[in-house]
Amino acid sequence: MATSKLISLEEAISLHVQNGDLIGTGGLSFWRKPISACREIVRQNKKDLTICTFVGGIDVDMLIGGGCISEVKASFVGMEVFGMAPNYRKAIETGQIKVREESEATIALGLKASYLKVPFMPLKGMIGTDFSKVRDDIKQFEDPLGSGTQLMAFPKIDLDIAIVHVNYCDEFGNANIEGAVWLDDDMAKTAKKTIIICEKLVETEDIIHLPRRAQIPMQSVEAVVKVPFGAHPTSCYPIYTFDPLHIQTYMKMEFNNYKNQFILNKTHAGYLDAVGGAKTILNIII
Repeated sequence: MATSKLISLEEAISLHVQNGDLIGTGGLSFWRKPISACREIVRQNKKDLTICTFVGGIDVDMLIGGGCISEVKASFVGMEVFGMAPNYRKAIETGQIKVREESEATIALGLKASYLKVPFMPLKGMIGTDFSKVRDDIKQFEDPLGSGTQLMAFPKIDLDIAIVHVNYCDEFGNANIEGAVWLDDDMAKTAKKTIIICEKLVETEDIIHLPRRAQIPMQSVEAVVKVPFGAHPTSCYPIYTFDPLHIQTYMKMEFNNYKNQFILNKTHAGYLDAVGGAKTILNIII
């Protein structure tokens, strides 16, 4: 019989995120990022984390600002139309963090290699690029089956934990994502542990009748946390869009001031009040 995995966000981060972990964060750029979990990681002062994400934005920047990150694995980190990610840029310029250059393909194949339990996956498209100049863990080789094809071996990515924000989840960990899934399901299925942050907690029967059902099954999930508007200031289609006003506030503020005003000593309800309460929620609901 399935057991409920529903716990608080504070418990989920305290129990399952350890200093030094390799963490995968779901979503992409300003879409469906687990920002509530990022704020909790900063509150709990987790250290020496490596973050792996398909396309990073405020999630990566916030964790760097909080002093939680020592290495980043991503194909891109930035604030899109709002400019460069300030903490990320400063940390690179000062040598505070290490950056492991990735592409969308190398992350996807790295996770696939982990799922298949093989040490690497071959990729042809990276030959002739500068990847070999900035990565000391990849190697070009010739097809051992005799075709003469040159390939590049990229290593597997073994996540310690994946943190994914979804639309719907039951208490057992069956999670449904509306819209683009990106690599969230691959992260959840390959990570040693997965935390699901959901907008709405539903019955298993509801998951069964949703389109695409559960892209992330309960067998892959360690903890379930209900946090409505937990992706703010990023979006969660089709419930709400990203919050450009708060993103601009984030960009303008010195991070310690931002942390004191919006992160420290704040419940999730307190955070929503701090960012504008009902007025903000009404502005971003689709």
